[in-house]
Parts: sequence; C-alpha cells; structure tokens
Amino acid sequence: MASIADLIQEEAKTLPEHLGEEVLDFIGYLRTRHPVSFESGDQAARLIELEAFFSHYPRIPKNFKFKRDEANER
Repeated sequence: MASIADLIQEEAKTLPEHLGEEVLDFIGYLRTRHPVSFESGDQAARLIELEAFFSHYPRIPKNFKFKRDEANER
C-alpha cells in the first residue's frame, strides 16, 4: 500500500510546473499552521525524504525579487 507521501508525489508529477509551485506553497502554509516536531533521527530521515521528493522542482534563487507590476503586465 502506498503512503500518503507516495500518493502526493504521483499526483504532483502529473501537474504542470506552475501548479506544482502552488502545491509547494500550500505545503509551506500547512507547515506554518500545523508545526510538527520530530526527534533528531526522524528529522534527518524526513529531510532526506523531502529533498528527494522536491528535487525535480527548480529552486528559486536567493537573490530573486518578485516584481508584482511586471508580473501583472504579463
């Protein structure tokens, strides 16, 4: 039986990139609303699992500056 993370990953693979980014935003929102504490060993394993899951998504550069007016013009 597939885990929830596996099911989410399979569904995320079928989405266009811009919708995948919305999924990542939503996951971030859930983390802020429902923080989960892990034991140190569990946390390391969870981080490895999350990095593998999100590895195919491009990372936003740290110096990226969102320009709302420019985006609205598109």
